[in-house]
Amino acid sequence: MSAGRLADLGGALLVRPGRPRPHNLVSTRPDLTDLLTRGKPAAALADILGSLYSLCGHAHRLCAQRAVAAARGRGDADERNAAGALQLGSLREHLRRLCMDWPRQLAVSSHREALAAQAMSQLQHCPAFVAPLLPSNTTAGEAIPGLLDWLQHAVLRMPASQWLARWERDPQAWSIEWAGQSEGWLAELFRGMPAVADRVLPAADLEPHAGAASLRELADALQESPAFVRQPLWRGACAETGPWNRLNRPAGPRLDSPRLRLGARLAEAVRLALPDGARRSGAQWLASGSLALGPGEALAWAEMARGLLVHHVRLDNQGDAARVDSCRVLAPTEWNFHPAGALAAALERLSAEVAPTRQREVALLMAAYDPCVPYEIEPAWLEEAAHA
Repeated sequence: MSAGRLADLGGALLVRPGRPRPHNLVSTRPDLTDLLTRGKPAAALADILGSLYSLCGHAHRLCAQRAVAAARGRGDADERNAAGALQLGSLREHLRRLCMDWPRQLAVSSHREALAAQAMSQLQHCPAFVAPLLPSNTTAGEAIPGLLDWLQHAVLRMPASQWLARWERDPQAWSIEWAGQSEGWLAELFRGMPAVADRVLPAADLEPHAGAASLRELADALQESPAFVRQPLWRGACAETGPWNRLNRPAGPRLDSPRLRLGARLAEAVRLALPDGARRSGAQWLASGSLALGPGEALAWAEMARGLLVHHVRLDNQGDAARVDSCRVLAPTEWNFHPAGALAAALERLSAEVAPTRQREVALLMAAYDPCVPYEIEPAWLEEAAHA
């Protein structure tokens, strides 16, 4: 499908390797949230946003529910169920990316079809996709029979707890050692990464959800300009969000290369499949919450598969008949694919030569940041470069 048709449906990212910022990374994703939710019943907001944002719909439902509850001056009725739903939904998203996208994005062409078939065959037998929402007082590792066994056999080829302990000790060394000693399809993808996988991606980590004061600062920025949700800046600078900079992450080196960003996604899938461990695994790994900003106004946030998701809502009153005056959604894609950000800088450093090697380098960078819309190497740029 062409970039134009993708943009007509829900937007796309147009990528131009070798071009200077801000012209090498262009988003055509329309911001329809406020238009489609204004005047709608507040009680229906979660269903509307869950349907509108079909990828990570579980996280959008959670944020909308919490934002509306906080704007009405009410508490979240079921924290345990909310945490379990966020855990399972994010785990499923990670496994889809690992098994459906990575083989085609990361594999060399000669092995691509074979690895994709292996990964898809494994995914079809994953217990996480036959389970309902987790019941109260259980976590994914406890509630889904066979999940850990599947992860250990189909993906890691070793005990999950041991894999995670080694990752926490030294992510760089372990990602290379594990890939070198494992015979699995995923390890082969890590072994064959091009050199761009180890380039440093210098950027500030996004953590406004670390405290109420910084959340209010973010809410002010959202209210001041509707355009903020398209190209957000945190305290005047580009920032990034993803599994590599969770609030509960252990102390250690920054995960600042594509290899380590991809490793962080795998590590998070492992964490989410394990039973609860305080600030380390299960339903206690991902952070989420809400903040009332005034009568009928609130902000809610959740760490989900692609990074930090934020909803800001303003209602016309706090009663059961309240309707939406304003709803703004700030998604991870807008932070990570900012035209002046670290990814755009990495694209700038690539050669403009049209070649399979370049396409594979772009694919690796995009996989590391995981956009929620399709991307294409922009056709006009390809034609121009081919005739230069």
